[in-house]
Parts: sequence; C-alpha cells; structure tokens
Amino acid sequence: MMITFTFILTLMQLLLINPTEAAVHPVLTYKNASTQLGQMVTSSTLVWESYDAKDAKQLQFAVEGGKYITEDEHYAIYVCRVPIDGVHTSGHTEKVLQKHVCVASHYKHGKYEAFDVLMNKGHLGKIGWKHWRKFDAGVPVGAIRIGDDSFIGRHRASRQHNAEGGETHWGADFNLGRLEPVGLGKIKVIENEREKYYDDGEVLIETEPFRYELRDIKLDRIRTDIRENLTELTTAKLENLGDKYSTVETVMSYSFDYLQYWGSHEGVARGLPTKIYEKDVSQPADINWALKHGQKRFENKAVHTKLWPGTAINVTLRGNYVTLEAPYTAKLFAFYYGSDESVSRKISAEVRKSYLKDVKLEFSAVYWIENGTVVPTTTTTTTSTTSTTTHATTTSTKEPTPINEPPLVHIEHMGEKHSGPDTLEKTLHDSPSSSNEVNSHHEAPENMSNPSKDLAVAGFGGGPNSGAEMLGRTLMTVVLTGLMASILNL
Repeated sequence: MMITFTFILTLMQLLLINPTEAAVHPVLTYKNASTQLGQMVTSSTLVWESYDAKDAKQLQFAVEGGKYITEDEHYAIYVCRVPIDGVHTSGHTEKVLQKHVCVASHYKHGKYEAFDVLMNKGHLGKIGWKHWRKFDAGVPVGAIRIGDDSFIGRHRASRQHNAEGGETHWGADFNLGRLEPVGLGKIKVIENEREKYYDDGEVLIETEPFRYELRDIKLDRIRTDIRENLTELTTAKLENLGDKYSTVETVMSYSFDYLQYWGSHEGVARGLPTKIYEKDVSQPADINWALKHGQKRFENKAVHTKLWPGTAINVTLRGNYVTLEAPYTAKLFAFYYGSDESVSRKISAEVRKSYLKDVKLEFSAVYWIENGTVVPTTTTTTTSTTSTTTHATTTSTKEPTPINEPPLVHIEHMGEKHSGPDTLEKTLHDSPSSSNEVNSHHEAPENMSNPSKDLAVAGFGGGPNSGAEMLGRTLMTVVLTGLMASILNL
C-alpha cells in the first residue's frame, strides 16, 4: 500500500515539474589586439545553448548555416557542436521526424541527439559568412571559436548535373566544418563521408555594435510605481543687522542625485554607449547599457524679504525626491562600424529613475536676533472707562507694538534648473492605453530577415501548452484519479 502511494506521488511530481532551462555556454570570438597578436573575447550577443527538443521556439534564435533541400523538403540548417573524444566539433542540424540532430563534421560522421546550438539572442548580433582563402592574413576579426583552436567555417557542397545538363543538389547546400589556422590555414569539412581540406571557403564572423539608441519609449501605465519622499534640502537665516528697515537676501544651494537605469535585455551588450531619446527632450541622455547611471545635480535659489532692524527669519527648502519604476517597450537601434545601416528591434525592459521635483520654501516667524523671541504681529490696545455721578476716569494699557506685519518671502531660481517632474512621469498623462501592451521578446529585427520563418516546414508543432500535450496531461490526470480511488476502496 505504501509503495503504491509513493509511486503515485512520484509520478504526479514528475508530471507537474516544470521543464528545465537549456544550459548556456559563452561564445568566444577572435579580436585583434595588435598587428601581431590576437585575443579571444567573450561575445555579448552569442551563446552556445543545449538543444531541447521539447522547446518548439528555441531555434528561432539559432544561427543559420545553410539550407537542407530534398525533393519534398526545404528548411534551414543551424550551426551546432558536439563533444567528440573530449573535443568540441562543429556541424549542422538536420531534421529527423519532430526534432533535430547534429551532423558532426568528423570522420565518424555521427548524428547526435545531444548537442549545443549557436544562438543569436534577440537577433541583435550582426552575424555573417565571410569569404576566406589561405592567402588571407590569419584569422578574420570576429571569427567564432568552436571550443579549441579552430573556428566555424563552411564550404559549398558539390553539385551534380542532371540529364539536361542543369545542376542539382539534394541535402545540405553547405558542408559545415571548421577553419584550422595552422600555417596558412585550411577549412576542414566532411564531404561524401570523407574528410576534405580546402584552401578557401567561408568563416562565420560576428560584428558587434559600437553603440545603441533607444527610441519610441512607452511605459506600462498600469504597472508604473511612483514613490515620493519629502526631503529637506537646505536651511538658511535671513537677518537684518543694520539700523533701518531694508531688504535682506541670500543664495541657497543644494544638490541631489539623479539616477537612471534602463534595465537589461537578452542579446544586448552590457556597458555599450547608449543614447536615450525620451519624448519632448531636446538632448538625449548618454548612458552605458545595463549599468546604473548617476550624476550629482546642483541648483541655486535666491531668497529675499524685507525685515526691520534686529530681526531675523529662518527659511528651509524642501522637495519631493521621487523614485519611478515601470516596465516599458521601446525600439533599440544597434550601429556598426563600416555600415550606415542600423539593426532595430522592439524590446521590453524595466526602467528606474530617481529625481527631485516640487521644491518649495518654508519659513519661520520673525524673531528678535538678540533673544530669539518672536516679534508680535498684531497690536493689542485695551481701554477702560469708569463713570460716576461726580467724575469720569479713563486708563489705557498698550502691549508691545509690532515692528512689522508678517513678511513676504520671495524665492527665485538661479542658473540651470535640473529639478522638476521627469519626462517619463509627464508621458503618463498622455500615453494611450495601448502602451500597456508588452511586445513579444521573440520579435525579429525589423530590417533583418526572420530566421524563424522555416520553423513550420521543419515539422515543429505547438509550444509546451499545445493541444496534444494538454490532452495527454488530462488523460493522465483521469488515470491517476481512478487509480487513487481504487486504492482507497481496498
């Protein structure tokens, strides 16, 4: 009985457990440190990710290595790698029924179900195949390392001629292999089940952007959180040390921290210079992506009033220090050296800003400098009259006469003004409700081809919540329920 219960509980736990995320490994690319030396640098947009046959959406970010063509099928193949005898070996994917396998570029030429796929997360890495020949100087800048001292390369597959003399080809249009930079270098692939070496071919390179721009920013109004904290900025004393009624003034200076953080996003290089174009702002803000940007801001206020001799007044400046946090959608533009075109994509992230607004003046009652007592502001005169049949007597009692009525204290801003409602806060009042719609993380860049367009032909069904899986879960639940009822009736 106990064994049966244990079995049922274990089975239910296995059914309810969430699918594990695919393992991710960094990608190294080749960079020139000088004319004589090179170094390997971790890519900010590419990763090796373990293949998950259950994730129908995984390959939409995979780097395409060519096409697989048969009489009945035509689909994309992707760059993959497998460990063989402890060494990572590159290859390309092929479709087998409802999943993919990695065809390794190795003399064993095996087809592996467990492998890594090269992923361009967010499609913000600029990936391309660059022509290479052995007389070129060394390894191309941006070449992607497989795992040892070789780099991802490919060579066009040989073509056959049909009876009419035209070229035909079935299978992968490129043989994916590796560039071995020994000596002048060579590209090694598997062709017709045999290893072949070529003096030319193509090498996969990544061109990283040198800067970003963030535009068309829209906040999610429903999930925006604004917290205000009334803060004392500075205090001062206005005093009249002269001998006549006159104007006294002072300049009050204060500072505050202006902070902004625009979040991070998959496939976007951390720390890259980024310009933030907010609505109704003349100059964009300069930040480094995914890093908090803070600056100390200073402001000056001129405060003045009229006081009688020997009196003073205390003044205090207070303001609301605001912290705004909100999800947002925007377009991120990536710019590359040697190209006038940018790659743009709609992204979703979270912004956090801290700033100062609503600076106001508070002041005390007027007081005597000598003893600190408050100067009276009203006159009290008491007159009593007593009448008799013989005479009348009048007496008068006066309280201290006030020197002046309550003063008018004026405040004027001096220099550049940095406080006030933030631009993002202002946009909340005129943002349409449609701005609450959060864009899909899987949308491809607008000016790049969509690498996921061949997924349907590749034989993938729905996602993890597809109808078949939901039906399977429902049937299993019915079976377990019946089994449990039977056991309880024993």
